[in-house]
Amino acid sequence: MTRILALLALSCALISCASISVDDARESVRQNKPSLIYVTDFSTAHAEWEVDRTGDALAAFKGNLQLMLSTGLVKEISDRLVPAVAENKPASQREKNAWLVRGEFITVKQGSRLLRSAIGFGAGGTKLETRVQVYDAQNPGAPFLTFSTTGGSNAEPGAILAFTTDPLQLAIGGVSGAAHGLSEDAARTAREITAELSDYMYARGWISADQRVAPKHERDLENTW
Repeated sequence: MTRILALLALSCALISCASISVDDARESVRQNKPSLIYVTDFSTAHAEWEVDRTGDALAAFKGNLQLMLSTGLVKEISDRLVPAVAENKPASQREKNAWLVRGEFITVKQGSRLLRSAIGFGAGGTKLETRVQVYDAQNPGAPFLTFSTTGGSNAEPGAILAFTTDPLQLAIGGVSGAAHGLSEDAARTAREITAELSDYMYARGWISADQRVAPKHERDLENTW
């Protein structure tokens, strides 16, 4: 019983929100709703990396994270706003009425898969931060919209705090906890970037209230938790 109470106390101390939010948005007025949005791979060059890989394995890890985010962005934007594609053309060959979404990873923290699997509730949590720039696709000299995203995983209980002695249940809990990591953070980040684009369009009357996806702003989460 003493051990269980200690684990409960630890879990409460480590609770955190499994969420991505938007902060520090700056914008200038544009005249047209885009007919297409290009998405480029986010830069990994200057990020702070806290992961368990080096050398070729780290390079592959970075490439996979880039792919997860860009693929998620293309899907989210296409499903919710306007068609989106991976950017693969020089500026002179891009659609005239189009935007270009670029960005960079700022912080990538893998956390501890073991702690997420065993304890959960924020223990061993991940962190993913990006900086996003949106440009006129034909004239990407200066962005007309910039913002940051920040957040991480996870707030679910792990295998230990499930209070079960069944080996199968423990295994399922462990796998479940391990799955809530950077891949989910990348998916949430793609949704929040899309939501910020949606908010920009809605503010200018380009989409209806039903189409709008409200972003989670950092200040709102601070007031909630």
